[in-house]
Amino acid sequence: MSAIKQQAYIWLGRTFISWMMTQMAVFKLVPKLILLASCSLFIGCGGGGGSNERPENGGSSVNVNGVPSLNSLSAFSTNSPPNLVSCSKAFLNNESCSLSEIKPLGVSTSSVSLSDIESRLVVSHDWMAQSFLEAVGDISSQDLNNLFKSVNAIVISYDIRPSFYHSYTASMYIDPRYLWRNKDEWDSIFKQDDFRSDYGDGLRFDAFRRYVDSNGDYVTWSNTFRTSTYESRSTSQIAPGLLRLLAHELAHANDYLPHDSLSSLGDSGTIREAMNGITPVRQQLESSIPLADDTLRDVADVMFGGANASEFIRSIEPSQAGALFDLDGAEDLYSYYTPQEDVAMLLESLMMLKRYSALSDVAFVSVPDDRDNASCNDYVIGWGQRARLADPNVEQRAAFVAERILGRDVTNDLSTLPADATQLPTNTGWCAAMDSLRSFERVSSYSSQKAMTNIARDIEDDRLVNW
Repeated sequence: MSAIKQQAYIWLGRTFISWMMTQMAVFKLVPKLILLASCSLFIGCGGGGGSNERPENGGSSVNVNGVPSLNSLSAFSTNSPPNLVSCSKAFLNNESCSLSEIKPLGVSTSSVSLSDIESRLVVSHDWMAQSFLEAVGDISSQDLNNLFKSVNAIVISYDIRPSFYHSYTASMYIDPRYLWRNKDEWDSIFKQDDFRSDYGDGLRFDAFRRYVDSNGDYVTWSNTFRTSTYESRSTSQIAPGLLRLLAHELAHANDYLPHDSLSSLGDSGTIREAMNGITPVRQQLESSIPLADDTLRDVADVMFGGANASEFIRSIEPSQAGALFDLDGAEDLYSYYTPQEDVAMLLESLMMLKRYSALSDVAFVSVPDDRDNASCNDYVIGWGQRARLADPNVEQRAAFVAERILGRDVTNDLSTLPADATQLPTNTGWCAAMDSLRSFERVSSYSSQKAMTNIARDIEDDRLVNW
C-alpha cells in the first residue's frame, strides 16, 4: 500500500471518530467519508457533475450536504415503468434498482426519441418536465438523445442541488435552476447554496470556466434569477446550459454502462451489481492516456472534496497552478478530482463544440479579499486559455472518450477546432479578458442580445459551472 493510501486510511479513521463526537462534523464530513468508503468497495467512485456516490439521507431536512429528500416525486408520463419512482429513490436507503423490475432505456431501443426520454422523467413539479422536454427538443441532437440509453430515470426536484448521477439507480438528478422560465417557477425551487461553495477557501487562486462562441460571447445564460434585470428565460436561452449539464451527467451514465454493455444485462440482480462486471470508460482512459500531475489532484481534492489544504497547496499562485495544468491533458481542473470527472469534462466539451460551436475558456484567477462584494474583474487571471479542447493532448483524450461513449468516429466533430488553444491575457480581470480578445469590429458589432447575455451573469455560474 502506498504512503498516500496509508495516510488516506488514517484520515478516514480519524474522521469517523470526529463524526461520532460532534453532530456538526457530520454535516461537513459525511460526503467525503462516504466517498472514500465507496471507493474501497466499487470499481472507482466519485463523479456526477458534483459527486456520484451520494450518501444516504439520514435526516428529515429538505437537502443535507447535497442529498435531496425527494419527498414529492411522481412520474410525469402515463407510459412510465411502474417502478420508476421507487427506483429513483432507492439510493436514499443504500439500495439499487432491480433488473427484474426496470432496465435502462437502451435495452429496448436503439434510437432514443423524445417520447422515450419523457417516459423516464420523474419530477416534483410538472413545469420542470415541460421545460426540460422543450429544451431537449431545442437542442435537437440524436447523439444527446442516445446518451440516455444508459439511464433508468431522469429526476428533477425542487430540492436537488447540485445535480448528480448515482450508479445505484443508474439515474441522473437535475438541479431545476437549469430549467426555470419565470418568477413563479423560480419561486418553487428550494433556495440554498451548493454545499461545497466554501471548499477551497484560503487558497490563493480559484478555477473559472465559461463557454463562448467564435466572437468570444457567452453561449450559456445565467441560472440565477434577478428581479430587476433577469426575470424570464426562453427555451433557446435555457438549452445551451442544459446541454452542458446533460452531457456531463450522461457521460457518467455511459462511463458506468457503455452502450455496448446494455445487451448483456440480465434479468436478475441489481443494476449496480451488473456494473461490477463491466469495464468502465474511465478505466480504459487511465490505462491508455492518464493525467499525470499529482499536485493538481491534491488541489482538486481540496476545492471539490473539502480536504484540508497543506501549506504547500495554500502557497500556490494562479500562474503556478496554470503552468502545471498547461502541461497535462485535462480539460478542466475538475478533471483531477476523480477519473469519472475526467471523462465527463472531456465529453461535455466535445458535445458543446459539436452543437453550439462553443469553445471553453479556462483560467486560474486570484481570489479577492472580499468575495461577497467583489466584481467579476476583481478575479484577475494568472493563467488562462481559450479553446482548451484544441490543446493536442486534450483533443486526443477527448476523442478517445467520445468514440467509446458515442460509438462512432468523432474526427469531423473536432475539425472545427482552432489549430491550438489561445492564451488568455494575464493580469486582466475575468470579464475584461473577453473584450481584449475581440477585434474592434467585433466589439463594435456587439448585438444587444449578446450584450444582455454577458450582463445577465453571476460570477457563481463561472465558478461552479462544472458542478
